[in-house]
Amino acid sequence: MTDKKAHEERWYYTFLPYNIAGGSTSNLIPLFMAQALKASLAEVGIISAITSIASVPANILWGNLSDMSKRRRPYILLGFLGMGLALAMMGLSVGLFEYFVANFLFGLLAAAVAPVGTVLVLETFPKTEWGRRLGDFSKVSGIGWVIGLILGIVWLMIFDGNDQEMSMRALFLLAAGLCLIATFLALRWVPEPDKKVDRNDIDPKDIDHIFIARIEKARYLPQKIMYTLEVSSKNLHWGNFSPALQRYYAIMFLAFSGFLSFYVALPIFLSQYIGLSNPEVFVVYLASAIASALTYGFMGRQIEKRGGKRIQMACFAARIVIFPSFFLVTMLSLGSTELFVLLLVLHAGAGLCWAGLSVAGHAIVGKLAYKNFRTQSLGMYNAVQGSATIIGSLLGGFVAGMLGYEALFLLASVFIACALGLLALTNVDKEPEGDGPAVIT
Repeated sequence: MTDKKAHEERWYYTFLPYNIAGGSTSNLIPLFMAQALKASLAEVGIISAITSIASVPANILWGNLSDMSKRRRPYILLGFLGMGLALAMMGLSVGLFEYFVANFLFGLLAAAVAPVGTVLVLETFPKTEWGRRLGDFSKVSGIGWVIGLILGIVWLMIFDGNDQEMSMRALFLLAAGLCLIATFLALRWVPEPDKKVDRNDIDPKDIDHIFIARIEKARYLPQKIMYTLEVSSKNLHWGNFSPALQRYYAIMFLAFSGFLSFYVALPIFLSQYIGLSNPEVFVVYLASAIASALTYGFMGRQIEKRGGKRIQMACFAARIVIFPSFFLVTMLSLGSTELFVLLLVLHAGAGLCWAGLSVAGHAIVGKLAYKNFRTQSLGMYNAVQGSATIIGSLLGGFVAGMLGYEALFLLASVFIACALGLLALTNVDKEPEGDGPAVIT
């Protein structure tokens, strides 16, 4: 890397400690709640839903405010500081109410980063370099998240024999400190470019699939978003979205409701039902993160070769089997080591599916959208996913608490099976005719 390129891209690395903080606490949030605060599964689901309830409109709010003010840097600083504040509050919480407030602030403030960082990349570099620069930026974020998972594993292993609650609290505070480091670096390195880019003028085809979230989370808090929904009667009118796209939104709402109902309870299932240690829970999640990161390129090539619908249907079908298998493997006569390895394989398979689902999803929405409403269609797609996480989180917590994990995992598969059946009946390969309806006032 030349000195010039290193200087131009050094602001990317302000996101490194921010993502390390996110990766190190993603699984800690439900585990701490269940183990230290003695919360029920329903309350764990409520916490996840609260984060999503805050972050879904917050992503829209911060993205629109950033576009209106033509400023990017203040929102990155707000996101870094807000996440640090929320994590510190979680580490110091002694009751569920404080924890609820901390998670609400987490969703509200940390969301300021997602719709701003990607646009800043485009404003910093010429269009001919967008693909390469966005790829580098995405790699920094993904590497940071994986390092965070590894940090969580090592930290909790080192302090495993000591006070478990205090080690978890200390990890929250360490992650908060990483957010402060990110803020300090952002003050020094993050630019405020003179050239401004209107995200509505950015053709999705120009940026390929760079912005797909590489890590699946049990709450709606993406690290990168290019398109946010502009809330107005003009943009929210259903006539702006083709009939096939409207049906596809319903498909993904069902699918993500199933995904989140499963994932909101998974850390507690692994910890309390199977008996894995906290570091082992992190290792299971690391398997998924690595599998999805390593297979993004492969999935992109398969989608170009076989089509997004076929890949997405295969990934839906695989998850219908994988999710209940987490419970079914506990019924086998396996030693603890064999069971742990099998859980790693299952979650790696789920991560591979995530790579295919997310890449194919953005490609399908781009194809089904009217040309004049393509950016708003992708913004609506993000909002649909966020809304599904709220429903899935609440449903997952309550069903697991009342009926047990086996019922929850089967229910998650039923949601995905409904999405698969509806997708099989939907033609997602034909682009809509015309550029879109006339502008509605």
